[in-house]
Amino acid sequence: MKRLKPDFTDFHRKVLMDDMMQVVGVDLLDVVDVDGGQSYLRARSNCHACTSKDGCRDWLAAAKTEPEGQQPQPFCPNAGLFRTAKRGDR
Repeated sequence: MKRLKPDFTDFHRKVLMDDMMQVVGVDLLDVVDVDGGQSYLRARSNCHACTSKDGCRDWLAAAKTEPEGQQPQPFCPNAGLFRTAKRGDR
């Protein structure tokens, strides 16, 4: 009987977004506060559809050796939202 491998794609992308938020110093509640959570839902969708996951994973691996507070990277489809949340714009 052939054993199926679980599909961790969605899990990895959720972890990538959470890791990106941590590394760039963005709090989940600050993202949710931007517009009552709608941007957060779009950000999850953006991350799920992102085509830069390998680059993201590599950047995060390197950035985790540095203190938090890195800048959101241009390849990230949520970089603008993360900058907005960091500034506290609502």
